[in-house]
Amino acid sequence: MLKSIKTAAVLCAATLLAAAPASAALSEWYGKFVWEEALGRIGGEGRDGVAIFVTHTLTLGPSAGPSGCRLDAEGYQTDRHWKCTATPEMGSVIIKLFKLRPTDPGRGVSGTRLFKITRGENGLVTRLESYTPTSDATQQSTRLFRRVG
Repeated sequence: MLKSIKTAAVLCAATLLAAAPASAALSEWYGKFVWEEALGRIGGEGRDGVAIFVTHTLTLGPSAGPSGCRLDAEGYQTDRHWKCTATPEMGSVIIKLFKLRPTDPGRGVSGTRLFKITRGENGLVTRLESYTPTSDATQQSTRLFRRVG
């Protein structure tokens, strides 16, 4: 009887492990990711104008502060610094808002999904959700972020 209970327990555990979704550890995503959003040129005629950008930097890991996730957007008329959370999910990481600075524009609700980054054959693909790009020309799902560290 005891042997059959042990066998059943081993089979049950093996079934649960096989059925569990394969998800990557968050530590596999630790590092810095940058998206340089080109906004065009201002001033001057054509190529004589100044190129303007907003640089979005996602930092994941212990260096990102208590939440382990920080999202900064800096550049042309932009200066946002958000605390976020990161959740790994089968080859992807989901970034959610944790907290805005009191000086940042807008009202964010903690837990709101900002975007999802997925590792693909051709690099990282970002699917924007509630995170709004600076330019209306930016696609909602494309290669935006690249790993820089």
